Amino acid sequence: MKVWAKTIAVAWMLATVCAMAVELRADHPNVYVVKKGDTLWDISAKFLKKPWLWPEIWQANPQVSNPHLIYPGDVLALVYIDGKPRLIRKSRVVKLSPKARVVGRGDAIAPLPLETIRPFLVGARVVDKETLEKAPYMVSSDGDHLMAGNDVRIYARGFSTDQLVERTNFSIFRPGGEYRDPDTGEILGYEAIHVGTAQLKRIGDPATLDITEATREALNGDRLLPVDESHLQPEFFPRAPDKLITGKIISVYDGVTQIGQYHVVIINRGQREGVMPGHVFTIWTQGAKVRDKVAIERRRQEEGYNVFKEIGEQITGGDERDWVKLPDEQAGQLMVFRVFDKVSLALVMEATRPIHVYDVIKTPE
Repeated sequence: MKVWAKTIAVAWMLATVCAMAVELRADHPNVYVVKKGDTLWDISAKFLKKPWLWPEIWQANPQVSNPHLIYPGDVLALVYIDGKPRLIRKSRVVKLSPKARVVGRGDAIAPLPLETIRPFLVGARVVDKETLEKAPYMVSSDGDHLMAGNDVRIYARGFSTDQLVERTNFSIFRPGGEYRDPDTGEILGYEAIHVGTAQLKRIGDPATLDITEATREALNGDRLLPVDESHLQPEFFPRAPDKLITGKIISVYDGVTQIGQYHVVIINRGQREGVMPGHVFTIWTQGAKVRDKVAIERRRQEEGYNVFKEIGEQITGGDERDWVKLPDEQAGQLMVFRVFDKVSLALVMEATRPIHVYDVIKTPE
């Protein structure tokens, strides 16, 4: 039943993708053999000027299982159906002398570079205040060390009855900063800094757990939540949202000041606004406000020079008529790969100019 529902959902999304004109690249191949390490974005960009229009060109075969998955060794051919370009999958054959053989399937290619986003699929989490306050917490480690690392036994309290199942894996995280909407001031969630994972070994109060993986030292007071593995195998594809969504980049991982290709950012839109994994947004740098010196000089000639007014304008920033806002400029594209209630994580797929926090994101035109 779940598979059938998923199939219906995929078909509905394909049918409701914005009807944009598909423009092929001038240098597109007619046939392409998928290679290990390729992503759906890479392949789409080989054929399309706008890679987010992938659903408009991909011709899935409904007679095969998981028809939207593509594997290394697949042969993709560009054909025309009813006058429209379509990509179809041909047989997966590798030429070997003196004869050919059919290649077995490995892992399907990912929609975007997995090695870049994997740490965020495993560890990144945004939680609300209630989840943060009610989460179980570490009270000590074996030997009462102040910090605990790999293979160290820890003790924790605050578990609910349904969480106390032996061999359950928990993510250890540390409360981080808040995510706040830059326009409304709304608190959108709190960063949960990934510390590691631990397995429940003995039920009790406190419960006993063993740390199985640590990215940093666990500290007393760190929180625990059951491991969420639903995002570890992303099976989405690049596409534009089927409605206009606008928002802003509100944070970037690694603390960089200028954001570039393959940086992971947080946007202030999530499930609440209809954002889904695979959604592609155009990034726009906001045009600066600059003083129009010619307009200033003309105004002074018309109104006459007044020393007191000049001093006042130097203090206040001048007359509003002296300022002009430059147009916003397109700076690149990002693709959402993980969605929370009010925020989403996205990977910058292309950057044509420096990108900054608070730059605007919009549904592609």
